[in-house]
Amino acid sequence: MNKLFYLLLLVSGCFFSSCKTSKDLVYLNNTSDEELLEIMSANIAEYVIKTSDNLYVDIQSMSPEVNAMFNPTKGLNSTGGTSQNYGQPSSQYLNGFQVDLSGNVNLPIIGDVGVAGKTLKQARETIQERADEYLKDATVKVKLLSFKITVLGEVKRAGVYYNYNNNMTVLDGISMANGITDYGRIQKVLVMRSSEKGAKTYRLDLTNKKFLNSEAFFLQPNDVVYVEPDKYKNVKLNSPMYSLFLSTLSTLILILNVL
Repeated sequence: MNKLFYLLLLVSGCFFSSCKTSKDLVYLNNTSDEELLEIMSANIAEYVIKTSDNLYVDIQSMSPEVNAMFNPTKGLNSTGGTSQNYGQPSSQYLNGFQVDLSGNVNLPIIGDVGVAGKTLKQARETIQERADEYLKDATVKVKLLSFKITVLGEVKRAGVYYNYNNNMTVLDGISMANGITDYGRIQKVLVMRSSEKGAKTYRLDLTNKKFLNSEAFFLQPNDVVYVEPDKYKNVKLNSPMYSLFLSTLSTLILILNVL
């Protein structure tokens, strides 16, 4: 009977030790009220175009006929049909301009323009200079179409997500996936990023404000965000079975006491 009693205590201890504290569930729990987090804005860096990136390039002039030559995917109505041409990832792939292995985009009429290693602003200025050789008062727009991330692990809706802003944070990515599940460990969020030297990994603790100063706080195209499961996930998933076992064990002890 003593062995059964100690076994009951051991199982109960394991069960309660798997419970999370409130600090384990709160993002940035070491920040004070009305604290100015300057490190958050200090890390914003302009994206540098890489090979295989897909760009949206729009060259406009006063003449619809000329616009159709520089933007053949839009036709004569070059100011319309943007949502149809670029609204879906497949349309973006077909109608965008991919940066080749030499770092160039091949534009109608203008030809190859080197954009790899440049920011979007620098790429626009470079294309603007080339467009000015052919057109008077041309207006050039350059945007990144291939900004996608993958969110995996203990999130409510894992998948591939697309960003249409200039920057995106790891918190934005998790929000797109409808947040972290009850089994997610916000102290262990892994960001995997491809580089010329191979894959680089970052581990973020979202409960500590120091993660705002990480290079991975602002995501880059093709980043993978993985939220690790809690180490006691299996215990929690099997808690109904454990509860039944404890109840049965308690009943058995009472019967043995009576006997």
